[in-house]
Amino acid sequence: MFNLAKRVSCVFAVAIFSVSGANAASGNSADLLKYIPADTPYVIASTEPLPSKLAAKLEPTVDEILQSYQSILRYVMTEQLAKLSSEEGGEDKAAQLQGVGEEFLSLMSLEGIRGAGIERDAAFALYGNGLLPVLRFELSKSELFNAAVERIEEKAGESLLIGEAKGASYKYADADKMKLIIATLHDQAVITVVPSSFDETQVAAALGVKAPRKNLKKSKVLRSIGKEYGFSDYLVGFVDNQRIAGIFAGNATDGDKELFAAIGEQPPELTDVCSAEVMEMASVAPRIVFGYSDITTQQLSSTMIVELREDIAAGLATIPAAVPGLGIDHGGFMSFGFGLNPMALREFYEARLDAMEADPLECEKFADLQAGVAKGRAALNKPLPPVVYSFRGFVANIADIQGMDMTSGTPPESIDASILVAVENAESLVMLAAMMDPQIAALNLVSDGKPVKLDLTQLAEIADVAFAALSANALSVSLGAGAESNSADMLVADSADPAPFMSMSMDSARYYAMVGEAMSKEQPADAEEDGEPMPDEIRSAMRDIMALSGNMYERLSVDIRFTQRGIELGGLMKLSD
Repeated sequence: MFNLAKRVSCVFAVAIFSVSGANAASGNSADLLKYIPADTPYVIASTEPLPSKLAAKLEPTVDEILQSYQSILRYVMTEQLAKLSSEEGGEDKAAQLQGVGEEFLSLMSLEGIRGAGIERDAAFALYGNGLLPVLRFELSKSELFNAAVERIEEKAGESLLIGEAKGASYKYADADKMKLIIATLHDQAVITVVPSSFDETQVAAALGVKAPRKNLKKSKVLRSIGKEYGFSDYLVGFVDNQRIAGIFAGNATDGDKELFAAIGEQPPELTDVCSAEVMEMASVAPRIVFGYSDITTQQLSSTMIVELREDIAAGLATIPAAVPGLGIDHGGFMSFGFGLNPMALREFYEARLDAMEADPLECEKFADLQAGVAKGRAALNKPLPPVVYSFRGFVANIADIQGMDMTSGTPPESIDASILVAVENAESLVMLAAMMDPQIAALNLVSDGKPVKLDLTQLAEIADVAFAALSANALSVSLGAGAESNSADMLVADSADPAPFMSMSMDSARYYAMVGEAMSKEQPADAEEDGEPMPDEIRSAMRDIMALSGNMYERLSVDIRFTQRGIELGGLMKLSD
């Protein structure tokens, strides 16, 4: 019984989130938020529709991707049914399960999702009733969703149990001490898991039969996050680290306690001192927020911020260093790098050690962490070469790469790339290297930014030509086409402002094509975790998924920044025409 309910809930959950990139919410869908408790520890919600042109652009590809996943699941299902049929009395069970499986698979398409009452403008939210997850989404017609569940029940030859909470009917299945619930309320579907010990009032609260007096719509927390960080209502959410920490530090609700009892895993008993220190640690990063900001038919921009305590954020913000070309999309196959000021990193670390010495942790569970202070001091007292504190970062830009086989691990036959190492007083570093290597000395590199040809046998295997150039604070080496000009241009390239700590950009279409090509080739048996090669059907479907993903996203850029707000991870996906 529980397996049936689990399959029903999982299929609808996967279906909704699979198309969330192509579907969003109706104009008045903020009402969905009134069923979410204001003290929820986590939520991800979509209450604003995607631009219709963007949805129309993405949906065909999303549908094809879902069909490819159907092929994978159908193959796996066929294999398992064949094994079941070979067992004594298994033929009838296999035939029954095949009908259930096909019904599930029919939902993994836009037509199937629409047929279950989930339209393009359906709002959805995944949130916590305490720690318990609740998935809630809008329905165009509740009867369509109920009919989809009933079809699965009919094919399974068994029905879910019926329950009632405060006048609302729901379906459920028991499994050990937990209960999986599926309900349709207020023209919305609700899927959740609760302890079997929950009484009628608790189940009604979990389902949102009645909107809680303190809810997210009234509190306007999501609206406030969106306004502060520039997120749209298409997708916005948060994880309240302090609320979650509190559950394990003595502030658990009755529902949380019953959940722990049901799963047989009680949190460790904490003294008042330990509880206070747990909450103090949680205050360092009290919340994680995320959402989409810029959404057009050309691109999708998203950000995740780990909010940090003011002093921690201010200290981290001093660490990134500007590096030529870092944080700039160079337009080639792939670029990546990082920038940091080692002295600023050391000072930040020292400040943390100072704080832990001034106010040491007293909880016995953190004894090892507190003991690490002495080890940290010892590490800092070890002398380091001055060049370590002169280092500022590096950038690698791979414009083109040919002949690389990801399946066999074959290195590239040729590569057009540039690498820049940023270091204070770079000429002194090169002079030091020249004293140890005659080949480097023969280059006569000086910090004038002019390219010098490299005749190194180590590079000849992957590039016909190579050049190096030196400035006061950086050394660049370029290989392949345009190497001479690229080596000089790297030294004077712009750096993103504010300077990122780490940055990456890539040609998504080409990357997915390379991965898809690798998947299309038969791999040796010892390359697989279970010692068996990937079946042709699955390999073909995975190749199609990679190709379709490449057709959808043209370029991807990701930046990690340390700001006064905290650690910010920003992503930009440029869509294909």
